[in-house]
Amino acid sequence: MRTVTTTKRIGEFLGPVDWSYDFNQYAWGTNGAGINPACVAEGVEVLRKMDADPVGWRITSFGFSSFEVVFVGMYDGWPFWRPTPHVGYIGPMGSVEWTPFYDLRHDRVSQRKEG
Repeated sequence: MRTVTTTKRIGEFLGPVDWSYDFNQYAWGTNGAGINPACVAEGVEVLRKMDADPVGWRITSFGFSSFEVVFVGMYDGWPFWRPTPHVGYIGPMGSVEWTPFYDLRHDRVSQRKEG
């Protein structure tokens, strides 16, 4: 008989945004990264808005429907497997899906205030 040990990575929400994080490490020309610097800057701006007032946000992830944002902070799951600023939202299958900060756009998020 043979015994095999496997590792299963499971990402998890780690708490609030670490504003000392090096957001520009993903910008073009930095460590071989490939994200447009304008997208990085806009993503940080949107993330700051969401973090400052986290209630009532919705995100349009695929252009058709908007989904409730449930987490704004650091997530250590795919594709980075280290704490990275993300937004978690309830996706179309009813589970939490994650999008990194550099994927946030002003025209893809909205905030609805109750009352």
